[in-house]
Amino acid sequence: MPRAVPRPRRPLTPLTVVVSLVVILAVVLAGLIIRDSAAVTSWDLGILQALSDAHTPWLDALSLGINWLFSPVIAAVIVVVTAAIVLAVTRCLRPMVTFLTLVMIPWLGNDLIKAIVQRPRPDMSALSNSLVGTPSSLSYPSGHVAFATAYCLALLISVGGGRFRPLFTAIAVVVPLLTAFSRMYLGVHYLTDVVASLVYTTAAVVLVNALVEWAYARVGAERVSSGTGPVPGPPQ
Repeated sequence: MPRAVPRPRRPLTPLTVVVSLVVILAVVLAGLIIRDSAAVTSWDLGILQALSDAHTPWLDALSLGINWLFSPVIAAVIVVVTAAIVLAVTRCLRPMVTFLTLVMIPWLGNDLIKAIVQRPRPDMSALSNSLVGTPSSLSYPSGHVAFATAYCLALLISVGGGRFRPLFTAIAVVVPLLTAFSRMYLGVHYLTDVVASLVYTTAAVVLVNALVEWAYARVGAERVSSGTGPVPGPPQ
Protein backbone atom coordinates (compact mmCIF):
# COMPACT_ATOMS: atom_id res chain seq x y z
CA MET A 1 0.00 0.00 0.00
CA PRO A 2 1.49 3.37 -0.96
CA ARG A 3 2.52 5.80 1.73
CA ALA A 4 0.76 9.14 1.82
CA VAL A 5 2.15 12.56 2.46
CA PRO A 6 1.15 13.76 5.98
CA ARG A 7 -1.47 16.46 6.12
CA PRO A 8 -0.01 19.96 6.38
CA ARG A 9 0.61 21.18 9.92
CA ARG A 10 0.58 24.74 11.11
CA PRO A 11 4.04 26.19 10.63
CA LEU A 12 6.28 27.00 13.55
CA THR A 13 5.59 30.54 14.71
CA PRO A 14 7.77 32.70 16.96
CA LEU A 15 4.73 33.22 19.20
CA THR A 16 4.48 29.49 19.93
CA VAL A 17 8.12 29.34 20.93
CA VAL A 18 8.07 32.56 22.95
CA VAL A 19 4.88 31.75 24.87
CA SER A 20 6.04 28.21 25.66
CA LEU A 21 9.44 29.42 26.87
CA VAL A 22 7.87 32.18 28.97
CA VAL A 23 5.55 29.66 30.64
CA ILE A 24 8.45 27.30 31.38
CA LEU A 25 10.53 30.15 32.78
CA ALA A 26 7.58 31.27 34.91
CA VAL A 27 7.30 27.76 36.37
CA VAL A 28 10.98 27.84 37.32
CA LEU A 29 10.77 31.31 38.88
CA ALA A 30 7.60 30.39 40.75
CA GLY A 31 9.36 27.33 42.12
CA LEU A 32 12.22 29.40 43.48
CA ILE A 33 9.77 31.76 45.19
CA ILE A 34 7.61 28.94 46.57
CA ARG A 35 10.64 27.06 47.88
CA ASP A 36 11.58 29.97 50.13
CA SER A 37 8.04 30.84 51.23
CA ALA A 38 7.10 29.43 54.64
CA ALA A 39 3.52 30.65 54.14
CA VAL A 40 3.05 28.74 50.89
CA THR A 41 4.66 25.61 52.33
CA SER A 42 2.38 25.76 55.38
CA TRP A 43 -0.67 26.19 53.14
CA ASP A 44 0.49 23.34 50.91
CA LEU A 45 1.05 21.06 53.90
CA GLY A 46 -2.41 21.83 55.25
CA ILE A 47 -3.93 20.45 52.04
CA LEU A 48 -1.89 17.26 52.34
CA GLN A 49 -2.94 16.84 55.97
CA ALA A 50 -6.61 17.15 55.01
CA LEU A 51 -6.18 14.52 52.30
CA SER A 52 -4.26 12.26 54.68
CA ASP A 53 -7.15 12.40 57.14
CA ALA A 54 -9.59 11.32 54.39
CA HIS A 55 -7.92 8.08 53.28
CA THR A 56 -10.10 5.22 52.06
CA PRO A 57 -9.08 1.67 51.00
CA TRP A 58 -9.97 2.14 47.34
CA LEU A 59 -8.16 5.47 47.06
CA ASP A 60 -5.17 3.89 48.81
CA ALA A 61 -5.10 1.12 46.19
CA LEU A 62 -5.56 3.54 43.29
CA SER A 63 -2.84 5.91 44.45
CA LEU A 64 -0.36 3.13 45.19
CA GLY A 65 -1.08 1.63 41.77
CA ILE A 66 -0.34 4.93 40.03
CA ASN A 67 2.76 5.35 42.19
CA TRP A 68 4.08 2.02 40.87
CA LEU A 69 2.86 2.37 37.28
CA PHE A 70 4.49 5.76 36.67
CA SER A 71 7.67 5.09 38.64
CA PRO A 72 10.79 5.78 36.52
CA VAL A 73 11.67 2.17 35.60
CA ILE A 74 8.12 1.07 34.81
CA ALA A 75 7.45 4.33 32.96
CA ALA A 76 10.51 3.73 30.78
CA VAL A 77 9.24 0.24 29.94
CA ILE A 78 5.83 1.70 29.08
CA VAL A 79 7.46 4.19 26.71
CA VAL A 80 9.45 1.49 24.90
CA VAL A 81 6.46 -0.84 24.56
CA THR A 82 4.17 1.97 23.40
CA ALA A 83 6.72 3.14 20.82
CA ALA A 84 6.91 -0.40 19.43
CA ILE A 85 3.11 -0.58 19.23
CA VAL A 86 2.92 2.81 17.49
CA LEU A 87 5.46 1.63 14.92
CA ALA A 88 3.64 -1.67 14.38
CA VAL A 89 0.24 -0.02 13.97
CA THR A 90 1.28 2.91 11.77
CA ARG A 91 4.09 1.11 9.90
CA CYS A 92 5.88 4.44 9.80
CA LEU A 93 8.82 5.83 11.73
CA ARG A 94 7.52 9.38 11.95
CA PRO A 95 4.70 8.82 14.50
CA MET A 96 7.03 6.72 16.66
CA VAL A 97 9.79 9.33 16.57
CA THR A 98 7.28 12.07 17.34
CA PHE A 99 5.88 10.07 20.26
CA LEU A 100 9.31 9.36 21.75
CA THR A 101 10.46 12.95 21.37
CA LEU A 102 7.32 14.42 22.93
CA VAL A 103 7.56 12.08 25.91
CA MET A 104 11.27 12.03 26.65
CA ILE A 105 12.33 15.67 26.27
CA PRO A 106 9.64 17.18 28.56
CA TRP A 107 10.04 14.30 31.03
CA LEU A 108 13.81 14.79 31.29
CA GLY A 109 13.35 18.55 31.39
CA ASN A 110 11.27 18.11 34.53
CA ASP A 111 14.32 16.68 36.31
CA LEU A 112 16.33 19.72 35.24
CA ILE A 113 13.81 22.02 36.88
CA LYS A 114 13.93 19.89 40.03
CA ALA A 115 17.69 20.38 40.14
CA ILE A 116 17.34 24.14 39.69
CA VAL A 117 14.59 24.69 42.26
CA GLN A 118 15.79 22.18 44.90
CA ARG A 119 12.52 22.09 46.85
CA PRO A 120 12.46 19.45 49.62
CA ARG A 121 9.69 16.88 49.84
CA PRO A 122 6.76 17.39 52.21
CA ASP A 123 7.27 16.49 55.87
CA MET A 124 5.46 13.15 55.89
CA SER A 125 5.79 12.87 59.66
CA ALA A 126 3.12 15.59 59.83
CA LEU A 127 0.59 13.35 58.05
CA SER A 128 -1.82 11.02 59.83
CA ASN A 129 -1.57 8.31 57.16
CA SER A 130 1.64 7.44 55.37
CA LEU A 131 1.48 4.69 52.74
CA VAL A 132 4.96 5.18 51.27
CA GLY A 133 8.32 6.37 52.50
CA THR A 134 9.64 9.83 51.73
CA PRO A 135 11.18 9.72 48.23
CA SER A 136 14.85 10.61 47.96
CA SER A 137 14.30 12.89 44.95
CA LEU A 138 13.31 16.55 45.05
CA SER A 139 9.73 17.76 45.07
CA TYR A 140 9.13 20.52 42.49
CA PRO A 141 7.73 19.72 39.93
CA SER A 142 6.27 16.21 40.18
CA GLY A 143 7.99 13.64 37.98
CA HIS A 144 5.04 11.23 37.99
CA VAL A 145 2.71 14.00 36.81
CA ALA A 146 5.22 15.13 34.20
CA PHE A 147 5.43 11.63 32.76
CA ALA A 148 1.67 11.10 32.77
CA THR A 149 1.08 14.44 31.04
CA ALA A 150 3.84 14.04 28.46
CA TYR A 151 2.88 10.45 27.70
CA CYS A 152 -0.82 11.15 27.19
CA LEU A 153 -0.25 14.31 25.15
CA ALA A 154 2.33 12.51 23.02
CA LEU A 155 -0.20 9.78 22.24
CA LEU A 156 -2.85 12.37 21.40
CA ILE A 157 -0.54 14.26 19.05
CA SER A 158 1.20 11.32 17.38
CA VAL A 159 -1.63 8.81 16.90
CA GLY A 160 -4.76 10.30 18.46
CA GLY A 161 -6.44 11.59 15.32
CA GLY A 162 -9.61 10.63 13.49
CA ARG A 163 -12.57 9.06 15.24
CA PHE A 164 -10.45 8.16 18.29
CA ARG A 165 -9.51 11.77 19.03
CA PRO A 166 -12.22 12.30 21.69
CA LEU A 167 -10.99 9.20 23.53
CA PHE A 168 -7.34 10.26 23.45
CA THR A 169 -8.33 13.79 24.48
CA ALA A 170 -10.24 12.47 27.48
CA ILE A 171 -7.27 10.31 28.46
CA ALA A 172 -4.93 13.31 28.15
CA VAL A 173 -7.11 15.22 30.61
CA VAL A 174 -8.15 12.55 33.11
CA VAL A 175 -4.92 10.58 33.58
CA PRO A 176 -2.65 13.56 34.44
CA LEU A 177 -5.25 15.03 36.82
CA LEU A 178 -5.76 11.66 38.50
CA THR A 179 -2.01 11.26 38.82
CA ALA A 180 -1.71 14.73 40.33
CA PHE A 181 -4.36 13.90 42.92
CA SER A 182 -2.67 10.60 43.79
CA ARG A 183 0.66 12.31 44.46
CA MET A 184 -0.97 14.67 46.95
CA TYR A 185 -3.05 11.85 48.43
CA LEU A 186 0.14 9.90 49.19
CA GLY A 187 1.69 13.04 50.65
CA VAL A 188 4.76 12.93 48.42
CA HIS A 189 4.03 16.18 46.56
CA TYR A 190 2.47 19.52 47.38
CA LEU A 191 -0.39 20.99 45.34
CA THR A 192 2.00 23.58 43.92
CA ASP A 193 4.33 20.76 42.79
CA VAL A 194 1.68 19.00 40.74
CA VAL A 195 0.19 22.19 39.29
CA ALA A 196 3.66 23.30 38.22
CA SER A 197 4.21 19.93 36.58
CA LEU A 198 0.94 20.10 34.65
CA VAL A 199 1.70 23.61 33.41
CA TYR A 200 5.37 23.00 32.61
CA THR A 201 4.84 19.70 30.80
CA THR A 202 1.99 21.02 28.67
CA ALA A 203 4.10 24.00 27.62
CA ALA A 204 7.12 21.77 26.98
CA VAL A 205 5.12 19.37 24.80
CA VAL A 206 3.71 22.29 22.78
CA LEU A 207 7.22 23.69 22.31
CA VAL A 208 8.83 20.37 21.38
CA ASN A 209 5.98 19.48 19.02
CA ALA A 210 6.34 22.81 17.22
CA LEU A 211 10.08 22.22 16.81
CA VAL A 212 9.52 18.65 15.61
CA GLU A 213 6.99 19.78 13.00
CA TRP A 214 9.38 22.52 11.87
CA ALA A 215 12.17 19.95 11.51
CA TYR A 216 9.93 17.63 9.48
CA ALA A 217 8.90 20.52 7.24
CA ARG A 218 12.54 21.47 6.64
CA VAL A 219 13.53 17.90 5.81
CA GLY A 220 10.50 17.52 3.53
CA ALA A 221 11.31 20.75 1.68
CA GLU A 222 14.91 19.66 1.19
CA ARG A 223 13.84 16.27 -0.14
CA VAL A 224 11.38 17.84 -2.57
CA SER A 225 13.98 20.32 -3.81
CA SER A 226 16.50 17.52 -4.29
CA GLY A 227 13.98 15.39 -6.18
CA THR A 228 13.85 12.55 -3.64
CA GLY A 229 10.26 13.27 -2.64
CA PRO A 230 8.54 14.37 0.58
CA VAL A 231 8.99 12.80 3.99
CA PRO A 232 6.73 9.72 4.04
CA GLY A 233 3.80 9.67 6.39
CA PRO A 234 1.77 6.83 7.82
CA PRO A 235 -0.06 4.52 5.39
CA GLN A 236 -3.66 5.31 4.60
